[in-house]
Amino acid sequence: MKDNMTENCHKMLNSLILKSRHFCKYAAPDALGDILMVYLSSGKVPDELLFSKKLSYDYDYFAFTKSTKSLMAIKCLLNDDKYFFNEDCFMLIRSIFECHIMSRYIREHIDIENERENVIKKFIVNPLSVTFNHYTLQGYNIFDTSGNKVGSIPMPNNFIAGNDKLYYSDFYQFLCQYTHCSFGALTCYYGEKQFTYSKNNFSLLTLLFSLFVFTKIYEGVVTVKGEDLGDTKEEKIFYDLAYDSLELQNRLFDYLIDYYEKKPQEEVNRILEKYLGDGSYDGTDKKIANMLANMKASLLDSEIGSLNKSVFEYGQFKRFYPSWN
Repeated sequence: MKDNMTENCHKMLNSLILKSRHFCKYAAPDALGDILMVYLSSGKVPDELLFSKKLSYDYDYFAFTKSTKSLMAIKCLLNDDKYFFNEDCFMLIRSIFECHIMSRYIREHIDIENERENVIKKFIVNPLSVTFNHYTLQGYNIFDTSGNKVGSIPMPNNFIAGNDKLYYSDFYQFLCQYTHCSFGALTCYYGEKQFTYSKNNFSLLTLLFSLFVFTKIYEGVVTVKGEDLGDTKEEKIFYDLAYDSLELQNRLFDYLIDYYEKKPQEEVNRILEKYLGDGSYDGTDKKIANMLANMKASLLDSEIGSLNKSVFEYGQFKRFYPSWN
C-alpha cells in the first residue's frame, strides 16, 4: 500500500508541476504593467496606481511562480534515492507554505478600503525598498531614509486565515526545526554509533506535505472564478487536478495518522530521551498524528479560492466547474 501511495504522489506532483508551469507562462504582471506604461509616458506614477488593488494579482502570480519553482526543486530532491533529501525538502515546503499564507492574506484584505494602502506598503513597497537599499533593515524593523521606522518584516504567524489556524503552529514549528540549526532534528542525522547524512526519514510524509502546501496556493491562485484558464476543457483539467490532489491527500492523511498513532518508538529516540532524565519523554509520533488530523480537517476549507467542496462523500468530491454552473 505504501509503495502504491508513493507512486501516486509522484504522479500527482508531476501533474501539478506540468499544469503550473503552463499557467505561469501566461501569468503577466497586471498592476506593475500599468505602472510601467504610465511612467514611460508621463514620468510620474499616480497614487491610484501605486496602491491599486490589482497589485494583489501581481503578488499572487509572483508567489505562485516562486512556489512552482520550489516544487520543481522538491521533485528533483525526491528523485534522489541515494542520500534521501527529505529534511531539505522541508525547507522548500516551508517556503511554499509562506507563499500561501502571505498571498491569501493579501487577497482577503486588499479589497478592504481602509486596509489597502497599509497592506501594499507592508508586502510590496517595504520589501522592494529594502532590496534596493532605499530603506534599511535593523533586525526585523524597516527604516526610511530619514531614520523613521516604517514597518517590519512580515512574519507568517501574524497573517493566518481560515482553517489554516487549525494546524499552523505545529506544522510551522515542525518545518522550522529542519530549516534552522535545531538540535531537535538530531535523530534524522544520527545512527546507532555516529552521525549520518544518508538516513531515509519521513519519505511518505514529505510527499504529503509537498502536495498539501502546493495545493493550498494552487487553490488560491489557479482555481479562482474569473481566472482565464483557457476553454472549458482546459478549465476542467485545472479544476480536476485540484480535486484529485485533495482526494489523494485525504487517503494519505488517513494512512499516516494511523501509522504514527501505532508507530513503535525508535531505539535511537529511546536512548536520546534519557538525556532529559529518567522516564519517557518522546511524544514525537503522537504529536505528528495530532498535527496530521488537524491538517486533514483543513482540506475542506472553502474560503481559499473558488473550488466548490460542498459535497464530499466516501472520500470523493462532487465536482463543480465555473463555466458549467
